[in-house]
Amino acid sequence: MSNKSHIGILFFVLIGMVPFAAAFGYSLLYSFGIIGVVNDGFTLEFWAEVFRSGAFLDALIYSVTIALISVFISVTAALWFTLKFQKKLRGKIVSFMIYLPLAIPGIVAAFFTVQILSKSGLFSRFSYLLGFTSGITDFPDLINDQYAIGIILVLISVVMPFFVLLFLNVYDNERLDQLTELARSLGASNSQTIWRVSLPVILRKTWTLIALYFIFLLGAYEVPLILGQESPQMLSVLIVRELKQFDLTKISEGYVVAVMYTILVSIATILLFSKRSTENG
Repeated sequence: MSNKSHIGILFFVLIGMVPFAAAFGYSLLYSFGIIGVVNDGFTLEFWAEVFRSGAFLDALIYSVTIALISVFISVTAALWFTLKFQKKLRGKIVSFMIYLPLAIPGIVAAFFTVQILSKSGLFSRFSYLLGFTSGITDFPDLINDQYAIGIILVLISVVMPFFVLLFLNVYDNERLDQLTELARSLGASNSQTIWRVSLPVILRKTWTLIALYFIFLLGAYEVPLILGQESPQMLSVLIVRELKQFDLTKISEGYVVAVMYTILVSIATILLFSKRSTENG
């Protein structure tokens, strides 16, 4: 290994791993009451209270459900667009329209969604003008609702263009147009070329990024903060809420949630990359 490689690894450890380890260690000590403004020694009470309240489990199930639905719809739609319109997607106007959401920050997309989907928003006003509703109370809850419709819509609008771009690159790099032509020349139907050639190749090449995006969406903050309901909340929103409580005795519970979330994400990431290394090996 060259000196440049050693320097690169050293910078990665110093910039990436050391701050993460320090933050995790601080959170772990705080969660056990070893450090903290009002803590006076080691205790498991904060951990026990988090498990008794069920807030972490509710937030975890809620976050996993939203992330799964968002990724599934985004990947499915992106695959359909890629395989159906892969030639048209390369046009300047069409590509601009599809990739534009990638340049919009999540918080901006969330505020834009509020203006459109809220009970006093654009769609509600059009619904009233067209006679579908008699007032804002008749318009359905599409934001801050129990089904997280607004959150899912925004996450899909942000995530799907990324997958379209990713799948198009795989389509080109793997020369799928030539593979599908070869499959057809051997007697395969259009559906067979899609299900047995195109989809397996694309998903095999991108499943790691799809899984990483799922993990990334678990930690989404700005969008669920603006468009989500008070309870349950996504994990990142719950953690920040707990850490900013006026009751200083409750802050340690926020660190408990943060530690558990970090452990789960770290385990999932390690398993993901260990499986990928095994497959590549």
